[in-house]
Amino acid sequence: MSDNSPNSKSDEYHDKVKILRKLRKDCIDKIKIYKKKFKKLKRIDDAIDMMTATFTGVSISLTITGMTFPPLLIASATTSGFAFIIDRVQDKYNFKSKYTQHNLTINQYNNLAREILTVLTKNNLTPDEYHNYIVEITDKISLIEDTAIII
Repeated sequence: MSDNSPNSKSDEYHDKVKILRKLRKDCIDKIKIYKKKFKKLKRIDDAIDMMTATFTGVSISLTITGMTFPPLLIASATTSGFAFIIDRVQDKYNFKSKYTQHNLTINQYNNLAREILTVLTKNNLTPDEYHNYIVEITDKISLIEDTAIII
């Protein structure tokens, strides 16, 4: 059989569709990984925010109460110091930026997976058009990976 036989074109078509399905599955798998990391970082950041707010509130309360009972001013200064240290740690590790970047990566992979699904449902592309689209998709994946935080 020659390479231009109808059967060969059908096989080539199915191979291209198979590659696109694999690329879509890879996108979905990466979405799951980044979502897990996003949720973890968001929980950590929220817990740190809660601790900072608690220490700040306690510090303010102790300062007000310390006006009538001076030893509480020392406790107020201590809790204020804890709040400051926790805030500096949060700034150092930059959790907000990290989980925001993970969320952006999730959205990019999600859009790409949807785009691939749209092309897969068309059914009227030639194997060459599928090949060009696969190249385009791999370029987009490279761009996403270049801007994503490594997990």
